[in-house]
Amino acid sequence: MIIDRRRSLETCTESGWDAEDLLTNTEIDDEFVHKLKRLDGSLIYMKALKKPFFKLEYHDYVIKGIKGDLFFRMAYHKDSKYKVDEAIKRLNEE
Repeated sequence: MIIDRRRSLETCTESGWDAEDLLTNTEIDDEFVHKLKRLDGSLIYMKALKKPFFKLEYHDYVIKGIKGDLFFRMAYHKDSKYKVDEAIKRLNEE
C-alpha cells in the first residue's frame, strides 16, 4: 500500500517533467509489481536480475523501481501531475 509521497530525490532530466517517490508500507514484491497492470502503459519486469527491476511506461508518465525497496519513482509530464493521485488510488484498491 502507498502511504506517502515526496518530491523525488533523483532529479528529472527531461524539460517539463517532474517526479515523486511514492512510499510503501511494505517492501515491493511480485504481487505489487503485478498490480501495476491496473495502470495504462507497457510494463517491463526484469525478475531474473539480482535486484529485480520494473518499469511502466506511458506517454505522460513513467514508473520505475526495484523489488524489495520501500518506494518507487513516478515521473510525469508537468501537465499530468493528477496522474500521481490516480495511480495511488488504483494501486491501493484491494
